[in-house]
Amino acid sequence: MNQPPSPADEYETHYRYEITTAMNHVVRACQDVVRHHSYGDNWTPKGTPDPMAPAHRELIAQARQDVLNQLQLSIQAAETIAYEIERHRHRITRNRSE
Repeated sequence: MNQPPSPADEYETHYRYEITTAMNHVVRACQDVVRHHSYGDNWTPKGTPDPMAPAHRELIAQARQDVLNQLQLSIQAAETIAYEIERHRHRITRNRSE
């Protein structure tokens, strides 16, 4: 006879779904950067065939706009989800031991 899943099993399934979804967003953000902002293995700023042409300030601004902000947002979201899963798991474990 099959037993109904325990709450711990249900949480585990939910945790797996949440972290997998978050990591998929990080991977897609990386793919988007590669697809839209690189040529070969190198970053290519938009509208600049010669990466040596723009001033360093323009390059920094473009790097933030094209790559850094997008990746940081995805990574921060994944870290937040991981943190919340750990926090929730700890809270459940603590409540069971009381």
